Amino acid sequence: MVLVMSQSVEAPRRSAFAAAVFSLLIPGLGHVYERRWRAALLFVAPPVLLLALAGGVVAADGLAGLAGLLITPLGLSAAGILNILLAAWRGVAAADAWRGAVRRESEVRSIALSLAGLVISLIAALSLHLVLGGYVTTASALVGGIFSTESEVPGASPAPRWDGKERLNVLLVGIDQRGNSASFNTDTLIVASVDPVNGTVTMFSIPRDTVDFPVPEAAQSLYGATYGNKINSYYASASRHPKVFPDGPMPALRAMMGNLYGMTIDYSLMVNFSGFQEIVNALGGVRVTSRNPVSDDSYPLSSGRHGRIHILAGVHAMTGEEALIFARSRHGSSDFDRAARQQQVISAIRAQSDMAAVSRNLASLAAALKDSLKSDFPQQDLPLLLDLIARIDAGSIRSLVFTPPTYQTVGSDSRGYIITPDVAKIRAAVAAAFATQPTKEEREAEAIAREGARIWVLNGTGRKGEAGVLATALSRAGLDASAPSAITPDEIGLLKTRFIVFNGAEQRMPVTLALLERLLGMKATLIDDATVTVDVEIITGADVPTITP
Repeated sequence: MVLVMSQSVEAPRRSAFAAAVFSLLIPGLGHVYERRWRAALLFVAPPVLLLALAGGVVAADGLAGLAGLLITPLGLSAAGILNILLAAWRGVAAADAWRGAVRRESEVRSIALSLAGLVISLIAALSLHLVLGGYVTTASALVGGIFSTESEVPGASPAPRWDGKERLNVLLVGIDQRGNSASFNTDTLIVASVDPVNGTVTMFSIPRDTVDFPVPEAAQSLYGATYGNKINSYYASASRHPKVFPDGPMPALRAMMGNLYGMTIDYSLMVNFSGFQEIVNALGGVRVTSRNPVSDDSYPLSSGRHGRIHILAGVHAMTGEEALIFARSRHGSSDFDRAARQQQVISAIRAQSDMAAVSRNLASLAAALKDSLKSDFPQQDLPLLLDLIARIDAGSIRSLVFTPPTYQTVGSDSRGYIITPDVAKIRAAVAAAFATQPTKEEREAEAIAREGARIWVLNGTGRKGEAGVLATALSRAGLDASAPSAITPDEIGLLKTRFIVFNGAEQRMPVTLALLERLLGMKATLIDDATVTVDVEIITGADVPTITP
C-alpha cells in the first residue's frame, strides 16, 4: 500500500511595511506584491484612467493644451479636487495593502514597527500633495488676480470673445501708479499684434507727447474730432466721464488707439512700473543689449529725488531696477528712443523666460504678477492664448515706433513740447506691416539683438590691428563684438584661430552661434570657466578669415 500524504503550502510571508509603501507609490502595487490581483486592479484603475486622459490631451494638443485646460477656472478647481482625491486614494490603498499583509504577522513588535513605518510614509507622501495643493492655490490666485472675470482693470469690461484663429491685437499699457490712486498717466502705449497663422508679432508704439489724435465717433460729443491734450492723459480723462464711457476708461483707450491705427484692439494688459522690476527679479534678471549709451541727469529715483544714471553701450545682465531705468529713461535721449527700448525689454523678457526660471521662482513671480498686471482677457479663453504663445517665433517680433519726422511733426505751444501725428502715414505703415512678413535676415537680426551675446576678439598673431579689424567686421554683421586692447591671450603666434563659447552661453544664443560659425567657417569649442564673464572669445590665428558682412 502506498500512502500519499498531502501538505498545504503556506503562502510566503510579505512585509506589511513594504506592501504599504508600494501602494503608496503606485496605488495597487502593494496588492500585486501580496498577489491580491482583484484588489490590485481596483486600486490601480482610476489613476491609470486619469493618466490616459491627460496623455490623450497632450497627444491631441501638446503640453500647452494640457496647461491651458489646467489654468482655466474649471481646470484649476478640478486640479484641486483631483489632488485631494488622489491623496486620499493613495492613503486608502496603502492602508489596505498594510492590512492585508499584517494579517499574516504574528509578532506584536513586528506589527508595531510596520504600523509606525506606515504612518511615517503616509506623512511623507501626503505632504507632497500639500505642496502640490499650494501650487494649485497659487496658480488660482494668480490667474484670478490678473484675468479676473470681474473688472479689476479700473472701469474695464470684458471684451468681445476672440476665436483663436483671427489676428489678436493687445494694448500694453504702462503706468506709474502710486498705491491705489486712480489718477495716473499711461506713459507707455504699445499695441502688440499677433498673427496666429504665421506666428509673427508686430509691436507699434506712439510717444506719450502725441497730441491732436482722432477721436472715435462715440466720444466726439465730449472732445470733438480730435483730442487736444497729450495721449498719455486720455485714460484719466475718460475715467472722469462715466456717462460718455459707460464701459470704463480702458475700453475707451482701446477704441481710441484702434481708431488711430485703423484696427480693432481686442484686449488690454496694464502693467504697473513698480511691479515690473519685481517680475524681472523673480525671473532672475534679463540680458539686454544697449545699442547706444543711455544717460539721464534727472532720472526720478525711488527716494523721490532725481539723480544721474548712465548705461554704457553693450550687453548688460540687468536686475529689475536696472531694466526699469533702461526702459523709462528719456531726459538724455528722447521719447522715441525710450519707446524702442521698451519694446526691446519686452522682447528680451519673452525670449529669455524659460520654464526652469519660472518654476524656480514661482511663488515670488506669482506675487509680483498678481500685484502688477491686470488684463481683461477672459479666463476661459486662456487655453487659446497659451496655444498662440507656444506658436510664436521669437525671431519674428518686429518693432515700429511712430516718430518724427516721418510720422509726426515736432512743435511747442501752451501745452509744452508736443508732436502731431500724420494719421494717414501711420495707418498706411500699420497696413503695410500686416501685409508683409519679416525676411530671414530681419528674423536673424532681431534674434541676435535679443540674445545679446558679448564677444571679445583677441590678437593671437601679434599683427597690429588684426583683432580690431575682425571685431569691426563682426559688428557690421550685427554682433556685439569688441577688441579690448588691455587683454592679451596666453599665447602669441597661433597658427589656427580659436573660437570659444563659455559657460553654457550656446544655450542662450543659438542664432548668434550659428552666425559666428558661418562667418568664421569653424565650430565653437565649449568651455566652462567661472572666471570668464564674456560669452565668446575669438583669438585670431594665421588662418583668421576675412569677413564681408
